[in-house]
Amino acid sequence: MPAPSEPDTRARFAAQALRTFTAGVFERLGLPPADAAEGAEVLIDADLAGIESHGIAHLPWHPGYAPGFRRGLVNPTPEVKVLRESPVAATWDADGGLGILIARRAMEAAIAKARATGIGMVAVRNGRHFGAAGYYARMAAERDMVGMAMCNVPPLAVAAGSLDRAYGTNPIAMAAPVEGDHPFLLDIATTAVAGGKLEIAQRQGKGIPAGWAVNEDGANTGDPEVLRKGGALLPLGSYLETSAHKGYGLGLMVDILTGILPGMGSALFAPRHEQGWWFAAWRIDAFRDLAGFKADMKRMADHLRSLRPAAGVERVQVPGDPEARAREERTRLGIPLDPETIEQLKALGGELGVPFPYP
Repeated sequence: MPAPSEPDTRARFAAQALRTFTAGVFERLGLPPADAAEGAEVLIDADLAGIESHGIAHLPWHPGYAPGFRRGLVNPTPEVKVLRESPVAATWDADGGLGILIARRAMEAAIAKARATGIGMVAVRNGRHFGAAGYYARMAAERDMVGMAMCNVPPLAVAAGSLDRAYGTNPIAMAAPVEGDHPFLLDIATTAVAGGKLEIAQRQGKGIPAGWAVNEDGANTGDPEVLRKGGALLPLGSYLETSAHKGYGLGLMVDILTGILPGMGSALFAPRHEQGWWFAAWRIDAFRDLAGFKADMKRMADHLRSLRPAAGVERVQVPGDPEARAREERTRLGIPLDPETIEQLKALGGELGVPFPYP
């Protein structure tokens, strides 16, 4: 995404037009119409929130979407299996279904358990790419609950102090409601940067900063195509001297909850197209008064935004602020897309007989 100081001159598209196009593509790839519409809603929501690394740009080339359906890696009509279940927890097998669709339903199940018992958790194996983790955590916050979502990813990052890949971007998301405001929403990779940031740099013809990735010899690189050339992402913290062990440890924690817990095993040993997920929701009123919690959240958020910004920083933000601003602006003005993405989507639509919308 362009820096705030740069005018964004990319063509913009109405969110509903992109949803309609995406749903049409999913239908042509075998999804029932209702499932296609639901999956499109999740995918385009990432673009509305400004998370371009996880939105419609993935549709034409990522194995979790169109190519995955064509290669038989994504099942358009899965039979999701409940492997274990209790009032507060469950383990599912996603049967290779569209990740953004099955993940949303798994989070709905966790929320239903929380509504009934106070807390709910669902772990899922045999999943596919589930998009932006924050979407699922926010689902709980919008129902006045606290929510969390995680997934494991095939190894893309070195272990702290190693030259070898050991874990994926393995994101962690957490959301909570705030009185009279958008939810607190933390959605972070446990690597120095999400892999999608390198994809954006490639599309825009830009290099990447030091501290994001290393080549196969462990040297810093500015090449956004380094992952295709045998290199790797760095853990959150980047280097041993700057606490890379923290990102590495968090990434392994995610792998345990999303892979080993539901019986898939570590992503180190799973097929590259497979993901494991873990979702949790809990009712705030199981712990304290809901109104008081939300008021305390508002007081905290307002105080943090009032802190003095450092030089070159416009204002201090609370997690969720960038997404909320992007959502307001993109709902009003449209979602900007890179020229390369537009051409790929037009080509995909042409192949399937689904016309791509005009800006």
